[in-house]
Amino acid sequence: MKVVDEINSIGILGGGQLGMFLCLAAKRFKKKISVYSESRQCSAEKFCDHFFYGSFQDLKKIEKFCDSVDMVTVETENIPIKTLNLIDKKNKLRPIASSIEIAQNRIKEKKFLNSLQNIQTTPYYKIENYDELKEAFNKFNKNIIIKSCTFGYDGKNQHKISSKNIGNFKNLSIKNYIAEKVVNFKKEISVIISRDTKGEIQIYPPVENIHKKGILISSHFPSKLSKKTQKKAIDYAIHITKRLKIIGVLAVEMFILENEEIYINELAPRPHNSGHWTLDCCNYNQFDNLILAISGLKIHNPEIFSGAIMKNILGNEYNNIKEISQKYKFYDYFKESVKPKRKMGHFTKLKKLI
Repeated sequence: MKVVDEINSIGILGGGQLGMFLCLAAKRFKKKISVYSESRQCSAEKFCDHFFYGSFQDLKKIEKFCDSVDMVTVETENIPIKTLNLIDKKNKLRPIASSIEIAQNRIKEKKFLNSLQNIQTTPYYKIENYDELKEAFNKFNKNIIIKSCTFGYDGKNQHKISSKNIGNFKNLSIKNYIAEKVVNFKKEISVIISRDTKGEIQIYPPVENIHKKGILISSHFPSKLSKKTQKKAIDYAIHITKRLKIIGVLAVEMFILENEEIYINELAPRPHNSGHWTLDCCNYNQFDNLILAISGLKIHNPEIFSGAIMKNILGNEYNNIKEISQKYKFYDYFKESVKPKRKMGHFTKLKKLI
């Protein structure tokens, strides 16, 4: 099936805050926007033109949704591959299903990254049972973290393993997990790349990220990387973006080691939390360039006019938003309920570029 000549309507799979910001970007470029969500009350529902509620497994509803728009994108990579393939066969999915499939599974992601020249990841070991967990534990000098291969965002399904707690996993199901060697890194960074249908690339430079228990707490731009390390990080991100044939945006999370080596940690073929600073510091933010890219339009080189600290507001901090919003630009995600570790919004503190 041929892609329509002019893309006027866009569908988003997922209705969270990333979908909400995509809706706002789509309005800027006069695009009609539809959202398909597994939650009736979601961040994007108030900002779209048409809302579809249903399971990502319901292929009949998905097909109806797909047929109602010119192009579909995702705000989460955790979509069943059969659903992605259905849309891809209609030539209506950007980025393509194969690139999303790699990013939604840690083993596939590691294998892909390690197949690329000069790209490294943390050493890893696939585990299916307790004996393999012990084997990985000993192989990596009793210093590992285990993560589920799928659905492991924001620190979910991740456990630091030690001699004291390894026995706790003897009777637990750890099938389809990955064990990663814990590496000593000095910084966590991310680079966001936008790529359009003509292969043109635009770059959002590296930001330094602070995590706590697997949850992003804050992102800091500009980073304090050396020029050499910054260039290497950007080059890696561009190379990965090209190899995945991304149309849209790709966020590449990395570890910077003490010796300035770079390990690629995770990929996200969608807008990323660490790119929210672009909403206030760029003439074309990450959501704008994604909408342009999937619409078959030329993406723009983002003019960056401010530095920033982006801080996530979790549920346990949500009571302070009145005070926060008086000081900084605050974005509310309009979540249906407040939970302690749930991202309820973020604020941006601008700072001068030096």
